[in-house]
Amino acid sequence: MTKSPERASADTASASISDNCGLGVGSLRAPCREREASRWRGVIQPMNVENFRGQTQHADILVQNGAIYTGGPEPAWAEALAIGGGRILAVGKSTDVQAYVGPQTEVIDVAKKMVLPGFFDSHLHPIEGGLGLIRCDLAGLDNLDEYKRRISEYATLHAEQAVIMGGGWSYSNFYAEGPHRRDLDEVVSDRPVFLQAIDGHSAWVNSKALALAGISSQTNDPPGGVIERDVDGQPTGTLREKPAMDLVQGACPAASFEELLSGARAFLAEAARAGITGVHDARASRRLLEVYRELEHRGELTLRVTAALECDPTLGVAQIPELLRIRQEFRSHLVSVSAAKVFLDGVVEGHTAWLNLPYEDRPDFRGVLLWPEDRFREIVSALDRERFQVHVHAIGDAAIGLTLDAFEQARRLNGLRDSRHQVAHLDLIAPADVPRLADLRVIANVQPGWAYIDNLFFDTTLPFLGKDRAESMYRFRSLVEAGACLACGTDWPYGGDVITLRPLDSVRVGVTRQGIASGFAPPHAPEERLDLWAMLDGHTWQAAYAHFQDGVTGSIEAGKSADLIVLDQDLRNVPAEEIHQAKVLLTLFQGRIVFRDRGFF
Repeated sequence: MTKSPERASADTASASISDNCGLGVGSLRAPCREREASRWRGVIQPMNVENFRGQTQHADILVQNGAIYTGGPEPAWAEALAIGGGRILAVGKSTDVQAYVGPQTEVIDVAKKMVLPGFFDSHLHPIEGGLGLIRCDLAGLDNLDEYKRRISEYATLHAEQAVIMGGGWSYSNFYAEGPHRRDLDEVVSDRPVFLQAIDGHSAWVNSKALALAGISSQTNDPPGGVIERDVDGQPTGTLREKPAMDLVQGACPAASFEELLSGARAFLAEAARAGITGVHDARASRRLLEVYRELEHRGELTLRVTAALECDPTLGVAQIPELLRIRQEFRSHLVSVSAAKVFLDGVVEGHTAWLNLPYEDRPDFRGVLLWPEDRFREIVSALDRERFQVHVHAIGDAAIGLTLDAFEQARRLNGLRDSRHQVAHLDLIAPADVPRLADLRVIANVQPGWAYIDNLFFDTTLPFLGKDRAESMYRFRSLVEAGACLACGTDWPYGGDVITLRPLDSVRVGVTRQGIASGFAPPHAPEERLDLWAMLDGHTWQAAYAHFQDGVTGSIEAGKSADLIVLDQDLRNVPAEEIHQAKVLLTLFQGRIVFRDRGFF
């Protein structure tokens, strides 16, 4: 193994893999490795794997003839690796690992293909997304007529369902007020329909659903939620944010445990195909954790799961004892609770992100703060005191600033510790707050796959925020250069015009700032691009670090779990705009092949 290989892409020279490729990669690593440097050094050493007779342990699998990028704070290149008992036994040159070959060893010659650590998605909603795959899925459709056709077809095929659930509709296909119940009534009038938007922050419901929930012109908006209304005060069928959406969703029959299992299995199949071997469920509950636990017991869980338990703003600190009980209950080998999730604001496209200045098109409105400020500060400090990570959804600049203030207050009250608190999304951050993440050792949990210009940008972001704010979103490079640690996720099944679970799609957008299906649209804030290596780090070891999994996974290192993937192309030789076209050929989790492309061996 060599410590100073060429690490550049085809058009970028680099003297050393540890050097910056021109976009601040060294700065990106600094905060994440500060407390870990001594443990990470020497990652290329083989494990001590002699058995009681003093003989070297034979490998179950040997991967050879590869371009193996180890990742981690001190990455290197290798040719081969040995896997045994679910762990990586050795990494290095082909000659270094031959001693691990035994009569039962499966030797996989990858023919110079690129081998990477398995991807770790730092923020997504696995079972929600899996349910979407088996429910009424509107993702990728282009207009109202297509939505109505799909909904009608689904309703006909599933006449047995008392309520039609689904989602994936885009704000770009409706006026700012959102979709209307009458369009749903035209295709389904005999039962309730509940369809979430692409970002999960709005719902489109029909008249039957409104009646089921008892929502009428006399119904007040719930705290933190919005019921859109016609000029005569009648509900239109668009509900904004969870408090309003829950009025209908809470009245609908909950998914059965078997349906949740089916959704989880659908997700796991897609995740393995995408090369994902670790996830952070950013809105978990006891029920969802029970699903993960059941899959683990059955041997069907093909990735490790960390989870954030959602906090209820109406309960405040009174809910912490229950959160502690759940955290204690779910502490298995593959499933654990690491964090508590707080939704502080909403989203720009719903006029619910909380802003420092009013919306461009609503000069008297700054958005929605989902928690009273004092109660939010109180629960952040209380959760920190109980050694929870605090994972805060904050999209508007006012919400981000308040989140950092709350983290600063928690440190002042409870003292400094390795908390790895996180701000999720960070769409619109004030320039003065950019350096505060590194100063407070707060992780930037970002979604690079959102940082491009699409129909949603022109239809909502630009008119709602105005040109200056719309063009200054997603300051990933600024955060990196200020010393912040980036952990990347997809937020699947939510997102922009393109919904994708594939980390390679996210990497491509982070490198180019252009969408994979945005045609000739210019890059969004091109000065905020990051290079390939920063994006790979953010989707592997830094994401694992963000959730206290870096001692187990995230890099190809002797002693760690054998979580890795093989690509059909060496990304060093792929133009940036084609990164997303690379295919995952093989995914291994704990040394077990969980996905193999049919054309690969």
